[in-house]
Amino acid sequence: MPQPARYAAIQIALHWGVVILIVVQLLTGGLMESYFRALMRAGEDRPELGAAVWHMVSGAMILVFMLTRLALRFTHGVPPPVAGSPGWDVVLSRLNHWLFYVVLIAMPVVGLSAYLIPSRPLANLHASVVPVLLVLVALHILGALYHQFIRKDGLIRRMTTPERGVERVPPARPR
Repeated sequence: MPQPARYAAIQIALHWGVVILIVVQLLTGGLMESYFRALMRAGEDRPELGAAVWHMVSGAMILVFMLTRLALRFTHGVPPPVAGSPGWDVVLSRLNHWLFYVVLIAMPVVGLSAYLIPSRPLANLHASVVPVLLVLVALHILGALYHQFIRKDGLIRRMTTPERGVERVPPARPR
């Protein structure tokens, strides 16, 4: 499949949408935790969800956005690594991106399951993955800064300026 030179506008919008939703998740996690503790104490009588609804809604949106991003990755493709990038950089970037897909799809599924069942072990699993997500975010940001300020290769433009028309990079030839 030919690779686009840049991401499509929808891929860029979904990327930045997920960024915003992750911030909402981090800001509302404590509200959801308080609600879940009340839920576990209440048993059959579910307490008012209140402001914790923002955590649930944004988590569900992350799941939808990430599944859409994954589908677009397979149908539309993604830009190739920047020419001249060291091998370790390419491997780390791919690993980071795929781990994002795993974490940002699994976390909402586990969180929703913890709420629907309700299950303290699932809630604990959901919460225990937060540090992994934060490490992935930090590595992603550090990688972008590395490309912007050390390599100065314009990589960030691929996630801020959508591809135009049918600008494509031909597939690499086998050697």
